[in-house]
Amino acid sequence: MEWIQNKTIYHTIEEAILGMSGQSAEELLSPREVPAEQVCGIKQAGETIEECIRKNMPVVIVGDYDADGITSTTILTRLLYSMGVKVRPIIPRRFTDGYGVSDSILKGVENSLIITVDNGIAAGDVLDKAATEHGNTVVVLDHHLADGREPKRAAVICDPHMDGDSSPYKEYCGAGLAFKLAQYMLRIADISAMPDDLLVLACIGTIADSMPLTGDNRAIVMNGLRRVNSGEAHLPAGINQLLWTASSGAPMNEETIAYTVAPLINAPGRMYNAGGTSVLKALLCTDNSNAQAYLGKMVAINNDRKATVEEWMGKIRAAIDTQEKLSAPLVAFAKKMPEGIVGLVAGKLANQYHVPTIVLVETEDGIAKGSGRSYGDFDMKAMLDTLSDLLITYGGHVGAAGLSLMPDKVSEFRKRARDYCTGIEQAGEYIRYDIVLQSKDFGAAVQTLKKYQPFGQSVPKPVCMVRGFQALGMLEMGTNKTHIKLSGRNGNVVAFNMAEAFRSMGSPEVIDAVGSLGENTFRGETTVQFLADDIRAHI
Repeated sequence: MEWIQNKTIYHTIEEAILGMSGQSAEELLSPREVPAEQVCGIKQAGETIEECIRKNMPVVIVGDYDADGITSTTILTRLLYSMGVKVRPIIPRRFTDGYGVSDSILKGVENSLIITVDNGIAAGDVLDKAATEHGNTVVVLDHHLADGREPKRAAVICDPHMDGDSSPYKEYCGAGLAFKLAQYMLRIADISAMPDDLLVLACIGTIADSMPLTGDNRAIVMNGLRRVNSGEAHLPAGINQLLWTASSGAPMNEETIAYTVAPLINAPGRMYNAGGTSVLKALLCTDNSNAQAYLGKMVAINNDRKATVEEWMGKIRAAIDTQEKLSAPLVAFAKKMPEGIVGLVAGKLANQYHVPTIVLVETEDGIAKGSGRSYGDFDMKAMLDTLSDLLITYGGHVGAAGLSLMPDKVSEFRKRARDYCTGIEQAGEYIRYDIVLQSKDFGAAVQTLKKYQPFGQSVPKPVCMVRGFQALGMLEMGTNKTHIKLSGRNGNVVAFNMAEAFRSMGSPEVIDAVGSLGENTFRGETTVQFLADDIRAHI
């Protein structure tokens, strides 16, 4: 694997952070909050909801089974609960209802207020029918792209991506829009203090949905993390237990949310048809003993999810190992793989093999359905555009996509996808890094990174290349001893799935590594840690 330094040369971590984000220090450290009434349709939505409440109309909230959909549904449910409104929240069943609003979900809902969140913009037919034939008032809070399928009979549509929208900030997820609505409605109700749980849920949803951590999103995340880490946040039992389970009481950051909290929320909805509903109940739970029981089940399900993902990763790796050469993109047709983990497996394979990856499964109705994950700068959506004649449905963006096709088209799809990639510089052939460090720089660099947290979409954490790291000790980790930790004077280098490669190099005492710098807290002790994407012997 070749290592290539990006064209822009950065001399300090701070310079790299500011340059790569395109933001000033002030914008990153003190992001501007947007008044709720300036966000697309929020004022109108609040007024419509208030009017429906005065009329004592039943309220139905329809969310989604992922972390953004569940947190946004929880925000609106708890908001309306606090106003004395009885709410019926609905999380679709993943395998029988599918994504979004359907006629079956709304069966029997009449003369009610229907609020969709994290969905609805593409459910025009269903929602227009609900409004015109069943007397419902429809409010849509969604952040997905409008594609001509938006409702025409909705009372209000809050979607920053609608044509003509003039919102000063447009990058909210469903939880972010729900939070802005809460801000508006609480203020006009003369409630000055934002409940901690609504802020924390918006923070979780924003990170979990990989939204840009700029502007108002950044303010939401920073304020949410600060409130949690202050130790003074007043949270209901379910949310409090979730955060404690994820962190064991250690300070929370964006990585804790992304890699621990979000998977716990997502796992039940991936593994079970009605798993998302169970998570919603957990987040709404106010009893400590019940909250512990819910979180115990979520942890167990997430462990099952991890094991299932690893099982299928092993099967696909075994098939790949029999091939003479791995071609990009990797297209795997794993017919019996559980549908809920397809995207996870695609992402893991893309990161492991450093190539764009598409994983397909065969559904009960005989269709090959799957997810694609990009790597590097490869445009997944652009490739699928050239293959649309083979596809039943598809959609997505540069980094990820969903698709479906007939199983007998998979072979042709794989061949044409590889033909498309011929002559295109493949991300899998190299790793790019942004700055060169020496281990003596670790301490100061970590402090700068902590200053500019959180990192994520649009504010990437710099990829570092460390030269001449001297290992004073080596520890093999993992059940099968597949991971290694190299300890040094100024911190540790951890390399997952690289123990065998390290041994094949002769277990060198001095190495170079490329990856990311941070801290690791274990059993109350915090150490500097360099998480390596690749290592090699220092020359």
